[in-house]
Amino acid sequence: MRKLNSLSNILIALIKKDLSHRDINYLIELAQTYAFTYLKYRYKNLRKVFLADDVTVDELAIEAIAPLFERDENGIFIKLKSAFESWQPPIETEEKAHFFLNRMVGKSVEKYVYELLRDSNPFFSKILDSVNYQIEKQGYKKKQILGTTFIVKDGYIKEIGCLPDSLFLNELPPDLFYGMSCVIQKLFDHIKSNTEYVAAIPLNALVLRIKKLKAFNFNFSDRVEFASEVTIDSMLNDALKNTLEKLRGSYSDNGKLSSQEICGIEKAIRNITLDIEDGGINPGLHKYFLEQFPSLALNDYENKYQNIFENLYKFLKKEIADQLKEGI
Repeated sequence: MRKLNSLSNILIALIKKDLSHRDINYLIELAQTYAFTYLKYRYKNLRKVFLADDVTVDELAIEAIAPLFERDENGIFIKLKSAFESWQPPIETEEKAHFFLNRMVGKSVEKYVYELLRDSNPFFSKILDSVNYQIEKQGYKKKQILGTTFIVKDGYIKEIGCLPDSLFLNELPPDLFYGMSCVIQKLFDHIKSNTEYVAAIPLNALVLRIKKLKAFNFNFSDRVEFASEVTIDSMLNDALKNTLEKLRGSYSDNGKLSSQEICGIEKAIRNITLDIEDGGINPGLHKYFLEQFPSLALNDYENKYQNIFENLYKFLKKEIADQLKEGI
């Protein structure tokens, strides 16, 4: 009989196709705990982006680790099995088993967070694209360290000491982040000259920091494909203007909605735009609408307004995407 709750033995049982229901439950619960901690502390400033009114961090953690527990045609957790079998050096102790699972969870959460940020904020993926372009152009590498994607000068780090995080980046002077063509080198120079940190830059945290500084005239012209300076503010303003014109032309001019309804919907769309500007929207889209119509029941919103509001939101996102294309 193997020792209860021994992760190393459970992982070995996974390879041998000998997992019990107790083993599976323990493995999932442990992975969920790691994911919960990761989301709660590493991305604590992004709760608005991640959490709808009826969604908890626990539920997000479950969604984040779900890909790790996808089964193949034989019912095997294929991703965990493949990673365990190829892991070097081999996992032979309980400590190494927990390190392995923690790292696998970290990778899964980072990917999940990226997808949420990309979907909630049209500018996140565009800034990420610009950063990735500079990484490739300047010969830097991306490396997974403890579940987080870092920018490094080469693919090999001799020692993993104290790693920079989002808090570190958020406290740095804004001028370090201007000029996309040199921002990575400036950060490496600062880390080397002024800190004891390892020379590594957390990728998602860097993109979010640049996004946050957009109000200080960050522009996309630092990437050579962009011919003109295009600020995030100007893109949002143009997209908002076109969306409000769509609202009035489709629903006000023909009397489909009252002036009071138009006014409330306009305020809701403006609030969505402000949240996009500030980092990302709440996944509970109805929240923006009901804030303007507090006496409206959710069922009435779903029956009368949901399609209208969601179509306007899709139109807004398309307008933002078109503005981004025009800046190229």
